[in-house]
Amino acid sequence: MREKICWKTMMQLGGLIIDKEQIKMKKRIDTLLYDTDTAKELACYTSPLPYTDTGYYNEWLYKKRTGEYFLYGEGNPGSKWAEKVHYDNSYIAGADIKPLTFEQAERWFEKANNADPELAPDKIYDQEFGTISQDDEKVQAKLYLSSLAKRKLVQLAQKQNKTQSEIVENLIMSE
Repeated sequence: MREKICWKTMMQLGGLIIDKEQIKMKKRIDTLLYDTDTAKELACYTSPLPYTDTGYYNEWLYKKRTGEYFLYGEGNPGSKWAEKVHYDNSYIAGADIKPLTFEQAERWFEKANNADPELAPDKIYDQEFGTISQDDEKVQAKLYLSSLAKRKLVQLAQKQNKTQSEIVENLIMSE
């Protein structure tokens, strides 16, 4: 149900009948593949302009299985998602994918949440960007280290009279 919210709202706002299956994009940027079909949709932003306005656009925030964030956007000829027509120097409606850093995704989500918390829910924000609370529960994690790093980890643990897990956790938590 969550991933249908943006599309349902877009249809209501724009009066347009859109089948989400028709709108997919896959793009390779700097050797990384971004695919709206395999990534998780987190939130949606609809510009406050009427659908008939040339500047109207929609954006969706996605997260890849590997953790990278990206926007899929589409818009009318006067929007930031418009595509330039090279042969006559004009613009047409367009769509594209734009990779985002963690900080850019967080700022985008805040903007979308302030515009419409139903399309960018607080719960999703807290899961993705919220503060990490203190948690004493221990979970098992499997790490792959070079043999040199493993030897150094063993030495540090012995030298500091701590477990290897405590050394790794202290390193991570000191960031």
